[in-house]
Amino acid sequence: MDFSKFFDDEFNVKDWLNQAFRLQKDSNQTLDNYAGTLITKLQMYIQEMNNSIEETSQQAIQHFPRVMREVDLLKHDATLLQEQMRSVRGDIQKDTAEGMRNLIELDLVKNRIQSASKALHEADNWVTLSAQIDDTFESKDTVQIATKLIAMQQSLKILTDVPDYTDRVQKLEKLKNRLEALISPTVVASFNSQDVEVARSFAQVFQSMERSEQLEQLYVSCAKNRIETKIDEIIETNDSDHETILISLYDYFSTVWQDETRWCMKIFSHPIRVVLALLLNGLKLFHEKYKSRFDNDIREKDANKQLEILLSCKRVSQEY
Repeated sequence: MDFSKFFDDEFNVKDWLNQAFRLQKDSNQTLDNYAGTLITKLQMYIQEMNNSIEETSQQAIQHFPRVMREVDLLKHDATLLQEQMRSVRGDIQKDTAEGMRNLIELDLVKNRIQSASKALHEADNWVTLSAQIDDTFESKDTVQIATKLIAMQQSLKILTDVPDYTDRVQKLEKLKNRLEALISPTVVASFNSQDVEVARSFAQVFQSMERSEQLEQLYVSCAKNRIETKIDEIIETNDSDHETILISLYDYFSTVWQDETRWCMKIFSHPIRVVLALLLNGLKLFHEKYKSRFDNDIREKDANKQLEILLSCKRVSQEY
């Protein structure tokens, strides 16, 4: 009889019984006798297994106190190790914190030394440039003048705590005004001729000197005469036909918006601001030139004609 099947992971009672009773056919025993014999063998096997389990249990019980003692020793050792690690970690943290404080202090000292060195360098640079700037102006070399003024400006940003800081700022502003006056004719010429490359180079200079707004104002002033001439032409050409005047004016301003936006985007950092300033100036010019003429013309008309003119002007304005 094969009892090893009981240890298989996929043991099946029904299959084992069927196999066992198939062996009965090969023996000379009756079914009842064979079954009794099989039960007896199973009981003996069970008893044998019980004895084995009992023996194993006794051995385990005998060894259990020793295992527990070893576990206690391991637990004690682990506790000691934990305490030692906690102590070491505390020492490391203490040393690390102290080291970090030292590093922070050293870095602070280093930064202060670097700042002081930079300030001394810029102070020396300011003195040198201040001594050279008048001769550079005499040379009329606008590129060199601008380069030196920009360098002086950079130095001044570091020297904000010097006693004569305000005087230096005023001196630098006067020098910038002097350069602006020197290059303004050339700048205006580049604006009038729509020379993109020259105008862009001047825009970079003004931006570096933190005077972009002054350049924008200069361009608006240059464009004023051109816009004013066109407004005069629109008013005079249409001979008090108010509706036609407004249509022509709005068409012109629409063209100005498109053309000037394309141009200003190539030159200025804030092109829309410049174009809006141009249009606002144009509207002010038109108002100054046309208001009294419009008022006088309206007064000379009867009520119906006045209403007709006003409605036509309103309609044109709404369409645009």
